[in-house]
Amino acid sequence: MKPILNVLLVLTTVAATATLAGQLSMPPDFTVQSDPETVLRTYPLGVITKQAAFSHHGKAIRSLILPNGKVGWVYEVGIKQAKTYQHPTREKQKHTVYETEPGNGVRTYTLVFDDKGVVIDVLYNEQGRHDGLTALQVQRKVRGEGARKDEGLGVK
Repeated sequence: MKPILNVLLVLTTVAATATLAGQLSMPPDFTVQSDPETVLRTYPLGVITKQAAFSHHGKAIRSLILPNGKVGWVYEVGIKQAKTYQHPTREKQKHTVYETEPGNGVRTYTLVFDDKGVVIDVLYNEQGRHDGLTALQVQRKVRGEGARKDEGLGVK
């Protein structure tokens, strides 16, 4: 009797997970063709987990800790060139890597996760640091909300 209950419990869990997964709105893809403002406006904040982000966007090129202490996953989209390098101590060992040059039409999206591992913001940059937009900014603008007075001051 106990194995039957375990099977029923597993089936119920699978059905509930499938139902919840069906309700999860998928984020837009990070592509060169996508308008960055549209991506930021439509990105579902507070919904996408690390696992869902990894499944949808793939592995980030790097992870980092942002100045506010949150974890960020960085994705680059743009022109990539294959370059082959040879190890300085071995003549036969060569590695091909795909590199992007700054200012070469490369777009950077950084997913910002809260302490529970859910995407709470997406940072966008084209020409390095601090020249882009965030999903929170764009979505507030669309809703007609202005910036909060305490925004950026560390006040909650």
